[in-house]
Formats: sequence, structure tokens, C-alpha cells
Amino acid sequence: MSGEPSSATSGIVRRCEGVLEDLCSISSASGDVAGLYAVADRLGSELTALGLVAQIHAEPGADAQGLPVLVAENTDHEGGDRSTLLIGHLDTVLPADSTSFDDDRFVGTGALDMKGGFAALIGALELLREIGEALPENLALVAVPDEEVGGPVSARTVRHWGAQANNVLVLEPGSPTEEGESLVLGRRGLTVWRLDARGTAAHSGVAYWDGRSALAAAAHWASAVQQLSETGDGPLVNVGRIVGGDSEFVSDVGEEHRFIGTSERLNIVADRCLVEGEVRYLNLGDRDRTLGLMKGEATDLSKLWGVDFEFNEIENIPPMVASGKNRDLARHLAGCAKKAGWKLELESNRGGVSFPNFLPDPSAIRVLDGLGPVGDGMHTRGEYVNLRSLERRIRLIAEALIYVRDHD
Repeated sequence: MSGEPSSATSGIVRRCEGVLEDLCSISSASGDVAGLYAVADRLGSELTALGLVAQIHAEPGADAQGLPVLVAENTDHEGGDRSTLLIGHLDTVLPADSTSFDDDRFVGTGALDMKGGFAALIGALELLREIGEALPENLALVAVPDEEVGGPVSARTVRHWGAQANNVLVLEPGSPTEEGESLVLGRRGLTVWRLDARGTAAHSGVAYWDGRSALAAAAHWASAVQQLSETGDGPLVNVGRIVGGDSEFVSDVGEEHRFIGTSERLNIVADRCLVEGEVRYLNLGDRDRTLGLMKGEATDLSKLWGVDFEFNEIENIPPMVASGKNRDLARHLAGCAKKAGWKLELESNRGGVSFPNFLPDPSAIRVLDGLGPVGDGMHTRGEYVNLRSLERRIRLIAEALIYVRDHD
């Protein structure tokens, strides 16, 4: 990093620790509208002080309530309509609790997921200003309010801003590894599916063989498709839920659940069963192959059991592919980490869905995830950020911004 003084990050890190403490002291659990606006305002004030133009926009959430989306952009650029997009989320799973510093850890609600990423970004912007490095043109930070609950604002906002971006840098946390820390190059896509099985009801005591059990057939199918999962980089099939019984029970299980745990209506051969789950995959070829096998299994078992199967894809979220552009930037950052005396490992198989999965085409642009500092205890009262990692990520994000500025 040209022009960097030997102790460039020491004072910056201390200040960012204070910013992180402030952010984690503000309770901003998903749905806490006042808290979400408060953390957006606190973050916006930091970015404004660093020369960005920050605005908070009210966007309708799942219940039509106005939720804050923070947008902070630099204005020192000439023309161009493509951007470098930084993405994060304001909401946490739990409401805020007490915070503390414990040796090399900062403990606080949302410290890891993902207020630590915002603190590292603030430090990176301050570091670049200190050493006289310009920001990329058309830089924008977008912070959304409902990521932790899979809300509509997050997906809608990422799709909109992602359509204008050449580079997307995600401030979600990396992961600790045996030898260092990770950066995310690839994330699995996700298909949510549903199987609706319909058989023939009959009295299980006096007309058992006249019945066709949709539940037994669907359970047979569920066992078979679960076994399609492959280790390593292969696709994963998870059967998440099975609801079976007589048609009246399955069609109105919210009301009819009172029968669970009783002997009532167990004397009916189950003529209806719903099976719901997901497939996760690193490429669309694996998705299509796996879904084809699941549909083929449904055709075969439908004939075997004399039960009608209807298989539907409910939602498709594309994978984030570890492309050439991603790898070039990631390898550059790994080299920077090595020079600084630590190891940055590159993950191409992260399982959870994140912001890049909602981009219009994550493989068409340069995307990196997991740029935030590492720690542990995500979504618990023991959640913490490793402060040594916070310092590393300040420098890493600064290096990433220089790289995309110079390679567009």
C-alpha cells in the first residue's frame, strides 16, 4: 500500500473499536424500526465525516412499514454510471445487550454479523484518506434493514443497485481457519421445492388394502432424494418438512394440529402428504441434474404406490460462482495478507445464501464476500469480533478498493 506510514492503522483501529462499540450499543433487531433508523443515522454520520454523501431512504417492508435503507456515495468522480458497490445490513437477530472488551475480543450483539464489517469499512476509508489514495469512481455503500429475516427490502435493493455495479464487495464476516482467515469466492445457490402427494383414503381396519397411502409414498420418496446429496462440492438435498395424514388434516394443519399426540383419526390411510425442502448447489448444472433425478424418482414411486405426485420449484436463487475476476482480486488480497504476515484462505464453497445470490448475474461482475472481520458466536449473546482481525480487515478492504479503482 503505497504511501502508508509504518503505524498507519494503530490510531484508526482504536477509533474504529469505539465506532463498533457505539453501533453495537444501538439495538437494531429486525423489525425494530426506531433502532434500525438509529444505527443507520450513526453509521451515516461517520461516512459523512469521511466525505461521502449519506442519505436514509424509507422503503416498504413485508408489512408495508417504512424501513431505512442507508445509501452513501462519493461525489468526487466524473461521469460514468457503473459503480463499486459495498453491501451490508443494519439488522441483527437479537436486541442489543451489554458490550465488553476482553483481551483481543470485542463482545456485543451484532459485532460479528455484521457491524464489525461497517467498522472495518470506516477504518479503510479513513486509512485511504490518510495515505492519500483516491476512492473508486461511483463508490456506493448500501445498508439494508431486513437481511436477517430474508425480507423483501434486502433482495429488492441488492437487485437494483447490483444491476449498476461492476464490483460488489460484501461486508459480511469471513471465517477463522486453522492458519488464518477466509474470504468468500463462491456461495451455493438455493432451490426451494414442494412435493404434493395424493392417494386414496380408506379405513385402516376394515379396508386397508383399498387405500393408497400418500404419506408412505412421500416418505419413501423423501428418503430417496435425501440420499442424492453429495459430499465436497456436490449438490445437497435437504428434506425440511413432511406433513401427512387425511386430506382435511393436511389442508388445514394450522387448525387440525390438535390431533397430533392423540389417537384420533389414526384409523385412516393417509391420502395427502406435503414434503418441502431445498437443494443447494455451486453451479446450475448440478441443480438441473439433481432436480431431474428428484422428478424421475417421483415418477417411478408414483407408479409403485399408486399415488399422484406433483413436484414444483417454489423459488430459485442463483449461486455466486468463483469466476476469474473474483479470483484475480482474491489472489491479490491473499498476496497482501501474506506480505503482512498472515494467511488469507479463499472459500469457493460457502453454504449460506448472502447478498451476491440476489445480484442479477453474480458471475458477470467482480464479486467478493466475507470482507468483514472474523470472530465467533454469531446470533448468540457470546457473539464477538476478533480485534486483530478488525485491524487486518481495515487494511484488506482498503487494498480491495485500490485494486478495483485501478482495474476497471
